[in-house]
Amino acid sequence: MDSHSPLYFNGINASTGDYLFPPSSAEALAREVTGHSPSEEQGDHLADLRARFESMSTSTAHYGVKSGIDVRDLAQTGWGVVFPAVRPDTEEARRQDAIAEALMPLLDLRRAQATARDERCFKIYRGLDGYRPDEGKQRYLARLGAGPGPADPLKVPYYLLLVGDPDDLPYSLQYQLDVQYAVGRIHFDTLADYGNYARSVVSAETGGLRLARELAMFGVANADDPATQLSAQNLVAPLADLLAPLLPDWKIRRYEGAEATKANLGRILGGDQTPAVVFTASHGTGFNRGDARQRPHQGALLCQDWPGPVAWRGPLAPDFYFAGEDLRHEARPHGLIMFNFACYGAGTPRYNDYGQRSGAKARTPIADAPFLAALPQRLLAHPGGGALATIGHVERAWGCSFMWRGSGKKTGSSAQLAVFESAMRDLLGGMPVGAALECFNARYAELASDLSVELEEIGFGRNYNPMELADMWTANNDARGYTIIGDPAVRLPLAPVGGTTLRPVVAEIVLGRAAESAPIASTPASPPAPSAEVFDVLAALRDQFGAGSGPFQGLAVSLLQTLEKTLTDLATLEIRTFVASDMQAASADPHPPSAGAELRAFTRVRSNGALESYIPASGDGADKALWDRHADMVRQAQAHRAELLRALLEAGISLAKR
Repeated sequence: MDSHSPLYFNGINASTGDYLFPPSSAEALAREVTGHSPSEEQGDHLADLRARFESMSTSTAHYGVKSGIDVRDLAQTGWGVVFPAVRPDTEEARRQDAIAEALMPLLDLRRAQATARDERCFKIYRGLDGYRPDEGKQRYLARLGAGPGPADPLKVPYYLLLVGDPDDLPYSLQYQLDVQYAVGRIHFDTLADYGNYARSVVSAETGGLRLARELAMFGVANADDPATQLSAQNLVAPLADLLAPLLPDWKIRRYEGAEATKANLGRILGGDQTPAVVFTASHGTGFNRGDARQRPHQGALLCQDWPGPVAWRGPLAPDFYFAGEDLRHEARPHGLIMFNFACYGAGTPRYNDYGQRSGAKARTPIADAPFLAALPQRLLAHPGGGALATIGHVERAWGCSFMWRGSGKKTGSSAQLAVFESAMRDLLGGMPVGAALECFNARYAELASDLSVELEEIGFGRNYNPMELADMWTANNDARGYTIIGDPAVRLPLAPVGGTTLRPVVAEIVLGRAAESAPIASTPASPPAPSAEVFDVLAALRDQFGAGSGPFQGLAVSLLQTLEKTLTDLATLEIRTFVASDMQAASADPHPPSAGAELRAFTRVRSNGALESYIPASGDGADKALWDRHADMVRQAQAHRAELLRALLEAGISLAKR
């Protein structure tokens, strides 16, 4: 292939059935690359990438956190959440307050984990510390007290969760932070979805979820379609072959070619064949800007059901692809982590990153606003227990992720799977997802460093090969686009080898008809209950102190016994709201039902953090004022329990250190 031969871009336009973008020659693409002048912020980012790549050594090549820190231990790495900056006393501020409240179970859990050694390792960046529009990564980190280089958790935590849409927290910020930090993002349309995700993560880590060691490899190879045939033959199949002998305790199920159907994808995304990890390679669907289907269907996974570009002409039928709305209510994807190699599988930017690069005015809008793909959102926020994270691509995914031109002369194959192999081995080995993806960040740093040097030399008049330059630029943009949707600190909750597996359903919030129209902000969320490990530690401490003698040992044992009993009592939280016609009699009676009071709302927080709320399903149900009052009491009880739990656990930790 020479520099004048057309390059075919990945992605299918579901609005028309054609490829998303017309082919372009490497020579034309190279002209666009060399004519592009980066902004000051982009220049800073390139410098940061070059610095990371040039500073890599055998001891620091894999992780963005500073040397000597165990990335599995949040008490060492720290954990933080980043919100957009909002003005106080505005509707945006109140909305953000409600989101933070819905996420409180997750925030409380991460606070307890991250602050076990140092309070500075847990941060909530809101208000003045939130990200400001057009601030850029370098200035933002400087304002927080951190400069370029490996993450220092005492300044800014290594694991960072962005909470907000990519209009307020741009994809560029996520790309740039991800060079040295482990970054994920969540954004949902409803407060209930935020609460569902928080409860799913807390339940996965404290509620006994134990998954079988099963991996599903899903590789689509549509007829007459070079892109999917390439990924099936050079990514999915050889990656499965590589992983099988390296992970003998894992069962790898392969859905390739004719088996890579929409029906089978439904079975492994919450159906009867749901594994711990799903890896897919396919086209992601794209839609024209302004098409009503773009938001709900862009990034949907095009399955083997599509006959291919020759046999099928015209718009794609929904039967060909798996979208967010195809995830059934009864699906059970709890604990799942999914890795998609597909265009727009994680999200869509506002502008075409592979369009003309001669200046900002020539940028081509592909959407009215940037947005996250609906399928990851639906998977994470599933009310019966959602996925923990998905890994996907913002913008288009390219074959250069796993193929490199000219690299197969000695080996006979141009496939380059080391980065996928490393990430999958770390992920399946129990590494937090953000740390497992660091090898992708390292590859991005290397490609960006090489490209910046090449462009600098071309600027000084050096001759260049258009094909090679087009490859470098495309690979750089492709490597940048790998993104985590979800908390980057989650990891697979695996059952021990040969042990019993368990995938319990996370209890949904149950509302009567009258409460269904109540604001979602009134829905109470639950802080995590104490895990079994906490009780094991307390029992061990009690045995330790009980083996000694003297007044201190006796007091310590008594205190630990009291702590255990209190934690046991706090594991179950029930809030009841009554109505009564005779308020004087009800107030004088410690047992309201005996005074003619009627139970009208009831909330139970189970030991695994799951929450249930009930109101009458018949009659008038609970009116909005009553439900709001009940929800307020639930929040107060939860806040009191969270503070008491924190104080008791800190007392236990302090006692253990003596």
